[in-house]
Amino acid sequence: MGETSNIAKMAEKVSEDIFKWFKWEHLPIKDLNFTCHKGNLHSSSTKDKKTHPVDTIFKYRDPYKGKEIIFNTDLKSYQKTSIKTSSVRDAMWSLAKTIDCAAGSEEWRKRYALGSMNYEVRGMLFVYNHDGQYDTTFKELFKPKVKGGKLTGGIKISNIPLREGQKIHLVEPLLVQYMRTIISDMDKLHREGLFPEKKYSFYYPDLIQHKLKGDTESHPATIELISGPYMIIKHAEITKWCEESCAPVVRHQPGYVIYYNQDGSTELEFTYLFDLLSNLQMLRTKEEKIRIRVAHRKPFADISSNYLTAIKIYTHKLGGDEFKAEVLKAIEFDVIEQTKDIFSTNDIGWER
Repeated sequence: MGETSNIAKMAEKVSEDIFKWFKWEHLPIKDLNFTCHKGNLHSSSTKDKKTHPVDTIFKYRDPYKGKEIIFNTDLKSYQKTSIKTSSVRDAMWSLAKTIDCAAGSEEWRKRYALGSMNYEVRGMLFVYNHDGQYDTTFKELFKPKVKGGKLTGGIKISNIPLREGQKIHLVEPLLVQYMRTIISDMDKLHREGLFPEKKYSFYYPDLIQHKLKGDTESHPATIELISGPYMIIKHAEITKWCEESCAPVVRHQPGYVIYYNQDGSTELEFTYLFDLLSNLQMLRTKEEKIRIRVAHRKPFADISSNYLTAIKIYTHKLGGDEFKAEVLKAIEFDVIEQTKDIFSTNDIGWER
């Protein structure tokens, strides 16, 4: 029982460590069920659903909507052989019923919304692969297979009992690995004096129909941004304390760190990225340094050549704009080391 309990704690420990770096808030209330108020609608043929589980709660304020996004989170820690279509489907079913009930539950609102009137409840299934052996995307679990000439199996999204407007986010093992890789790199850069400890924010442009809300200096990484092909982090000038001179010293100019989650197998990927940077007015100054750091788990073997080719193509596309061309060539480009940590159940058990 002790080892099983320790395994269950792993997803809790990993999720708490991860999301604080992405500026999510974590509520300390854990493993506290709330009463179901849907009656027969949420009952099963074998056992009435009298309560719904809440493993933990994460939340942030959406930069565009201005409302709090509150994640009713189901934490799972599985070994590779336990991650199956049935286990993920059952967890999604349970989570769908939970957030359906949470949306209208006064008990849930008082406990987790904490007085906020402008919020949205979503479900999040966080799956940590504690043996580090699962290297497949969850998309495979949704694909039906041919058996006896018929399509069978696979998770049918249309069968998950979500009401219109409700959302469940799946944080699969590969996404967890991607986030851990980014965090490890941020920590490494910080130790080298090349990334701030806390004074950074995730960058979002003003859109035509959606303007940014709140403090742009503290915007979090939304779940959509984390799941996307890249994320841009904006930081101010980085100053560190020099032990030799006993005075602060500037270690890095202000700028942007872009974590890139594509394999870079074609130069077109990077020309598209350069277009994005140009549209965001990020190629108009030399005062803000741009660093592109590839965090994809399986980058293309010759990705650096594709990147350099893309610079040549895009420089020609600029039509003689030498200033932008110089800014483009000054971008730092690196493929970062992958992080694939595996917790020991014994180590988790010793923590107090």
